[in-house]
Amino acid sequence: MGKFAGKTFLVTGASSGIGKALSKNIAAQDGRVVMVARDREKLEVTASCMGNSQNHIIVDYDLTDFDHYKEIFARIKKEGLCLDGLVHCAGIAKVLPLRVMNRKEAMKLFDIHYFAFIELVKHYARKGEANGGSIVGVSAMNAHTPQKCMTAYAAAKSAVESACRTLALELTEKGIRINSVVVGGVSTEMAKKMGGSSIVAGSTYENPVQRQLLGLEQPEQIADVISFLLSKDSSCITGRAIYADAGLL
Repeated sequence: MGKFAGKTFLVTGASSGIGKALSKNIAAQDGRVVMVARDREKLEVTASCMGNSQNHIIVDYDLTDFDHYKEIFARIKKEGLCLDGLVHCAGIAKVLPLRVMNRKEAMKLFDIHYFAFIELVKHYARKGEANGGSIVGVSAMNAHTPQKCMTAYAAAKSAVESACRTLALELTEKGIRINSVVVGGVSTEMAKKMGGSSIVAGSTYENPVQRQLLGLEQPEQIADVISFLLSKDSSCITGRAIYADAGLL
């Protein structure tokens, strides 16, 4: 029996990257995953790679639709399940030079990274939705190491980290821990796209990934760190930003 046997976790962005790797990680440890992303076909591909694929729940949902979040949690209740953890991996990254940045473009980043996270945590924390458990928000080193034309993205990730620190004060009384994981450069499809975008933007700032002592990270490595935060092995950690940045100094 794996350490997540009998437990259920909601993972957003489960169709690719860190979210996909984490879903497979949880399943390998006998946990059940509620996988959330926009693309159902990609979610089904993720499920097909997981053990006991029929036990997992696929929810194709656009997390920027803030009016119907209750439908996600109603689906979980309909299955007779209560959550033991929540991880918000879904996100986008966009190069926004100051000359083209505006509220509309910046809000796209805040909607998916920050406001979606807050909405998920709010529903998770409601009575009857979860067995206490652990919440993890995915942040990025951009919030700490500046990168040209990434102002809005860095601000959105900083907001996630700040939320985890302050929400820990409210959630502790509910038996819920909440932390963020600060990742460095990870080999994902989004990162590959960003590499191309950075060149187009003409950024001359040193690529932070080149300063990662342990090199480019793999999604599976980040999934291991998040798995630790979801488990009882991290029962004394809450309100913290855990660096998983491959030693970016």
